[in-house]
Amino acid sequence: MFKFIKRQSFDNNWFSRHWEGRRERFYLKNRWHFVLDFFLILLIILLVTTVIVIHFYQPKVVRPLDSGTLQKAELDLNNPPLVLNFSLIDSALRLSDGLELKINLKNSSNLLIKDIKINLLSTDKSFTVSKITGENLIGSELKINNHQIELGSLGAGENREVPIKVYFQNNSKLERIIKWQGQSEYSVQGQIIKETLDLPDLRLAAELKAKAEVYYNSPQGDELGSGPLPPVIGLPTNYWVFFEVESFGDFKNLVFNAKLPKGVELTDRRSLLSGNFKYSTSSRQIIWTVPELKNQSDSYRIGFEIQIIPIESQLEKTVPLLTGLKYYANDILVNKENYGELPNLTTNLDFDRINKGQGVITLP
Repeated sequence: MFKFIKRQSFDNNWFSRHWEGRRERFYLKNRWHFVLDFFLILLIILLVTTVIVIHFYQPKVVRPLDSGTLQKAELDLNNPPLVLNFSLIDSALRLSDGLELKINLKNSSNLLIKDIKINLLSTDKSFTVSKITGENLIGSELKINNHQIELGSLGAGENREVPIKVYFQNNSKLERIIKWQGQSEYSVQGQIIKETLDLPDLRLAAELKAKAEVYYNSPQGDELGSGPLPPVIGLPTNYWVFFEVESFGDFKNLVFNAKLPKGVELTDRRSLLSGNFKYSTSSRQIIWTVPELKNQSDSYRIGFEIQIIPIESQLEKTVPLLTGLKYYANDILVNKENYGELPNLTTNLDFDRINKGQGVITLP
């Protein structure tokens, strides 16, 4: 207890001596020394207090430049703001008709999507996108540049449907499945987002070409027919008729039929390379059937002979030899019927290079 009192007395004496020393040397001579010392003591106390407060209270300082970074961080690239859907009216395609396609766009965010672009591309070398067309392009945001479709902007929550037509070029006569994709690109808050979407496979519809021709002389000059030419009333004139089909793609159940007019009869002479030949005397129908057509085979032909004996009412007229020519077959890949009609065959011999135009009935 004695030691404690002695130390306290020492501290008080030191402070008193220090105070009196400065008072006599500085404060009595110039009072601004006192003011300056007092101000410095207050400043030291304030700084110490500030350091202590900051040490125990550490606020999170957000710099102004961080605000844009935080907004961009809200974009979830696993769930892009632009939702694209492609809808096809029919997945079976005829090259000459093109493909009708609808592009459905949806902005699932509350942000503005800008500079939307979509490329449509084939993923193999067998086919290429040759042309893209759209309706009502004048005055709209929609622009088409080669294979690229420019769609402009899409507001927050906005939906849009864009109908277009896509044409393909076939680089291979064997492939009938088109594999393709859509590649999208757009901008959100200055950030470019790209996405690739595989589109449903397209099935190229098979093409079936048919022809029916009548000859007196073959294209090589051989005489196939017999009798007077031009035909003469009361006398028989014989001609040869040929049916032929050519397919791009596989077909089944080909039916090729025609009708003999009155005054025209079927003889027993014919050349059948494939299929079955039938004739109904009651309906006067000629029917040629082939169970299956293979891609690009040229062996599907038939020839048969017909005979006409003109009558007086046909004088100075061109007479029909075969009417109602129709054909149809089922496309195996797309399971659709391919149907066609051909013009009537007449005594005018439109396909006979040697005798074309010699079809007007004459007198003996």
